[in-house]
Amino acid sequence: MTAQQSGPLQRAEERVWRDLTRFIIMAPRLLDEDLQRGANISLSEYTVLVHLSEAASGHLRLSELADLAYLSGSRMTRLVGALAAQNLVVKTRAENDARGIDVQITEDGLARLRDAYPVHLASVRARIMNRIDRPSLACLGKVMTSILTGLQRFP
Repeated sequence: MTAQQSGPLQRAEERVWRDLTRFIIMAPRLLDEDLQRGANISLSEYTVLVHLSEAASGHLRLSELADLAYLSGSRMTRLVGALAAQNLVVKTRAENDARGIDVQITEDGLARLRDAYPVHLASVRARIMNRIDRPSLACLGKVMTSILTGLQRFP
């Protein structure tokens, strides 16, 4: 590792790091506020419903869903319980493992997701995507992929 790779952040690096940390905090908060206000659903609830709607098998293990939504197991358990109480998802014991819980989206959940989608899309476009010029989009995508790959490899 070179001195530049391990030493203090340079001015430009510090500025990018601070902007990135602000984005990481602000973007989910603002997208959540938009969804709450426009569709009466939280970003976490929306994210869970999206992942369930995209599941090839029609259901996901609770632990897998927690990983996909970047939530702790206990947080996901509470969230799925709340969604089940609203008849947006159904929880069942996993067929091949009685200790596991499978979660499946219901027709009501799909309807709720369809209703929230335009609000989420408008929020993502207005707050983020429309602020990135087309030539920069591919570059940003490449940078984000590189960062995410590095995060997954970090010990």
